[in-house]
Amino acid sequence: MDSSHALIRRNPDAVVAVIQENSSERGKWALVLSPGRTLNQVYTILGNVLEKPANRTAHKLGLGPRAVTQKIKSYFGSGEKRVRQLELLQGRTLPSLSKLEKHCFKLLKYTSPAESAQTQCRAFQNIVDLVTLLPGLRELFLRTQFLDGAMSTKDISVLWARHDNAATNAEWEFWNNFAATCLSLSNIAMMLKELSIRELTICDEQGLSVIERLLIERDGCGDLPYPRALCIRYLAGIVDLPGFWLNMGVVHSHVASKLCREMVLVLKDIGVDILALGLIDASEPESLFDYEGVDFLAITLLAGISTWFDKLDPEDWSAQPWYESFTTVLLLLRRPRAAELLPRSSSCAASDFENILPSVYQDAELNLRVVNR
Repeated sequence: MDSSHALIRRNPDAVVAVIQENSSERGKWALVLSPGRTLNQVYTILGNVLEKPANRTAHKLGLGPRAVTQKIKSYFGSGEKRVRQLELLQGRTLPSLSKLEKHCFKLLKYTSPAESAQTQCRAFQNIVDLVTLLPGLRELFLRTQFLDGAMSTKDISVLWARHDNAATNAEWEFWNNFAATCLSLSNIAMMLKELSIRELTICDEQGLSVIERLLIERDGCGDLPYPRALCIRYLAGIVDLPGFWLNMGVVHSHVASKLCREMVLVLKDIGVDILALGLIDASEPESLFDYEGVDFLAITLLAGISTWFDKLDPEDWSAQPWYESFTTVLLLLRRPRAAELLPRSSSCAASDFENILPSVYQDAELNLRVVNR
């Protein structure tokens, strides 16, 4: 095997550390003699300290965005049960639909500015997770009174805007915009709305599958981060359904190859092929990215294609259209930076595919950037 395609074994004694130091003679921090500022810091610290136990207690009581999200996921289940439940939801014949609507309304209430910024942010993340995992749930969220008929990203974001801007941060802004994009009326939403649940996983010669259309849509989004991230999330939700992997025909195999090639591009975009941990370029601010969505897509690809390997004779593996790009995905996921950014899929790639692609180790120097905060 080419050494450039080998798994890199990290040697903790061979790490190159780069420490950022403040050049100011006064040091990094300056004391501002303001009682108002001091009180605000005290309240912020107390809030952060008390929030975690309060959230744990709320979760035990079935409260909070995380608890509500788990109830919704449990209602749909997984595998064929999820497909059946989603079909019933699409036909508005789902048993206990009113109960599900109440759960959706309750989760949206946690996006209210009356909640803490941290609770809002968790609710934003949960909305992205649910809407992309469960096609058809977006319409249920939109029918709730809480959104008041808002359909555009801007109008939805306005509903969640806070008056205390000091309580928000870059992470809050990222998930606010991502969740609003997820619920808004977009090309992606319209593309999925016109298809039945089982049609989402069908690939045939009559035209482009929805998976291929999402790949094209993502490529056409240019530098728009939220639509691009949304395509990744929807792709993960679709290939997490059992239908796609039940067919190993020529068309499905070529679509799987396209998915793997796209995953290679995504992994290189986030820098997993670089032998470094932490920030790669200290001169650039740390940008937020939906690593969880990429991790989910990667783990669903690994799980799905592993079932195809089980149905093939080993001598036929390399003849598959997706084999070369899939092994490249495996190699990239085994890199040190992938373990940092995509822990689930990286762990799976390193441990579950030794019989298909044995790991090869080599010594290498790993750059580790340590930021002095």
